[in-house]
Formats: sequence, C-alpha cells, structure tokens
Amino acid sequence: MSEKKITPDIKAEANVQMPAPKNPTAQTEKVVDAVIEEKQVTEESAPATEETAKKKRFNIHFKIGKFEFGKKADENVPKTEEELEREKDLEEARLEQEAREKKAEEDKLLPPDPEALLEVRHLKKYFVLKKTITGKALQTLRAVDDVSFVLKPGQTLGIVGESGCGKTTMGRTILKLHQPSGGQIFFNQQDVATYKPKQMRPLRTEMQIIFQDPYSSLPPRSTVGDILSEPVKVHGIVPKDQVKDYVLGIMEQCGLRDYYYERYPHEFSGGQRQRICIARALTVKPKLVVCDEPVSALDVSIQAQIINLLKKLQKTMGLTYVFISHDLSVVKHISDQIGVMYLGSMVEFGNKTDIFKNPLHPYTQALFSAVPNPNPDVKMKRIVLNGDIPSPANPPLGCKFHTRCPLAKEICKHVAPVYKEYEPGHFAACHCYPQE
Repeated sequence: MSEKKITPDIKAEANVQMPAPKNPTAQTEKVVDAVIEEKQVTEESAPATEETAKKKRFNIHFKIGKFEFGKKADENVPKTEEELEREKDLEEARLEQEAREKKAEEDKLLPPDPEALLEVRHLKKYFVLKKTITGKALQTLRAVDDVSFVLKPGQTLGIVGESGCGKTTMGRTILKLHQPSGGQIFFNQQDVATYKPKQMRPLRTEMQIIFQDPYSSLPPRSTVGDILSEPVKVHGIVPKDQVKDYVLGIMEQCGLRDYYYERYPHEFSGGQRQRICIARALTVKPKLVVCDEPVSALDVSIQAQIINLLKKLQKTMGLTYVFISHDLSVVKHISDQIGVMYLGSMVEFGNKTDIFKNPLHPYTQALFSAVPNPNPDVKMKRIVLNGDIPSPANPPLGCKFHTRCPLAKEICKHVAPVYKEYEPGHFAACHCYPQE
C-alpha cells in the first residue's frame, strides 16, 4: 500500500478542521462560577441559619476542589460556632502538649534520685495502629502516657485502675519487655530506657516478673526442676554441682516440697503453680520484682497464702515490688505506696495512708467507694461512674476523665490538668485543685 504524502494544502486543511484547544483553566473558571452562582441563587430563599451556612461552605469547597484541584473555599463565609470551638480546643491541646514536652526535656537534665532503686520519668509507650506506605504513623494507641514515680529499696508500689488502663504495659515497659516510646527509666541510677538487649542481659538477674496466669506461663513439657534450674545455669548464679541444692532451697522458701522437683506443671493446682512462678523469679536473686496481678486467677483463701508469702520473702530477701492488681483491699494490705492509673496516665500517687485517708482525684474516690465494708452498720456512699472508659487510641481532649467525672468543669474539656504535689509525697492531676 502506497503511503500518502503530506502536502502544504493538507496541513492547512487539518488546521482548519482541528482548531487549537482553548485554555482549560478559563473553561474551569467559567464552570465553577456558574456552579457557585447557581448555588447562591437557590439558597437566597432559604433562611440564613448556621446549618445552611455550614452546608454552603462545604458544597462550594467540594465543587471548587473538584474543578480547580483544591482551591480554598470562600473565606468571607463565617465559620460556625462548632468549628470555631473545635479549632480553639485543638490549639489549646497543641499548646498543652508543647508544655508537657518542654517539661520532659527540662527533667532530663536532672540527676537521678540517689535513694531510689527505680525512678520513672515521663514514661510513654505508644503502639502504632495505622501507618502510611513510608512508615509514618497515622493512628497510635497511647497505652502509657507520661507516667512518673519514685520507688525506694524494700518498698512495694501498688498500681490500681480499670482493665485497659495500661498497668500491665507499664510494668512490662519498665522491664524493657516493651521498648519505651519516650521517657527515662532509672534503675540503680542508670538510665536503661535506651539500653539494647545485649546491655540489658546483665540486669535481667536484678529485674524479674511474676505473670498473671500461672497456667500459661509455665512450659508444660518441662519438670519443675528444669524450669527452676534453667535461669540458674544460664546466668551462672551458683556452680553447676550446686544447682539442684540451690533450687531445692528456693522451693522450700516458697512452700514447695522437695519431691515436686520431678513433677510437671499439669500435676499442680493454681496456687501451687503460682508458687512455682514466684520461685522461678527468685532463683536469680533479683532486687526488683514486677507482680502482674499474681493473685487475680486464684481463690480467696489461696490469695491470702500467696500475699503472705510475698511479704515474707520481701522481709527475708530485701525485695522491692511493683504490685499490679484490681483488688484494692489486697493493694492496701501489701503496698507502701499506691499509684492510680486511668487511660494510660497516673492521676494520683502517694503513700498508702494518705491515699486511703484523703483521696484527692474523683476517680480515686470512685474506686474506693466500691470497696465493700465488712461492718454492716456502716453505710457506704457509692460513687457511680456513667459510661465506659474511652479508647486510648482516641482519648478525649483536656482531662481524660472529664467524660465520666461527676465534678467536671468547662476547663476540663479543653485543658489537661497539671500533675503536681499537693501534700508531701502526694501527687494528683485534677482541676479541682490549684494548678499554679
């Protein structure tokens, strides 16, 4: 097939048939103007309310965004009260977060408390729920958010709060089972928050944990002797020829018979299994033990035995406990200091006597009002909290407790309270007390 040559006449004819395209931007502007004009004409007859103004701004912005690829809406249209209030809340939250970060940076320069075995400053642990392709976090769950406290050797710190408030996550983060997202963890005046696993290994013998479930925390294919001997051999606590005698001595201290050495975990009851878990934690001669609800899965009579055992071991071995529990009566019995957590934050902290005698935070008051009194002649005034605990993935602005607090003020909805000391050793975060 022969090819057709292009002559000047054909080029001229083509130019006539296919005129040059017009400016697309000008066409877009005409369409946009027409849409906006039509919208304004149709809304002239409607009453000028906040709802119609809000809808008008949204529709204009949507149309302009569609045709002009993101041109801003008409700035002359006034914003509704709801939008202005939302912007104000976000600005206050931003300023509050900046103040908290500034305070954390200033505290980093302070030396650790020389009398404390464990000192935690502005501890944070965030879990990323959603992220972009590049790895940037879109949504985070604030499991532990700005927690600070000091624990001296030989004392017991009780941590209480509702399920999901971050108690267990805080305990595991202190032991570096979770890598902290921010803050400082001073153990024996050393900041271990930035330690790598290799650096943490020498400290594993000094920091131990007793897990909540005695059934799933013991390997079913190993005997009690193997379970208790393994950490002793790995860390070289005693010479190899003395391992069995050393383990039998620990078992006797924890109330376990010597013939349990060859038995398997499924042959024991719940209380006996928890004694084995306690013995496993003590085989490496720790200084700090995190007790993660060690009696919550046991009967009441067995709970008393385990609590008395822990107190006895604390006296004989000089242990320091972080005791996590839901049971306030148990915490009162074993603790020297008490910390109350709500939605990842510490809302009150102080000595046991001060906390039970004069609870400052409304959440602490509500918790203590739920403790039953064995005296039938004493009537308890129960404080009932309405609603459920909010999600830590989307916490409310301002004070996290204001959605359920019976004493909430207007400022509680916008500004988070300052965590400060109101009595010697007694800290609280509440707008019911002076913030300056």
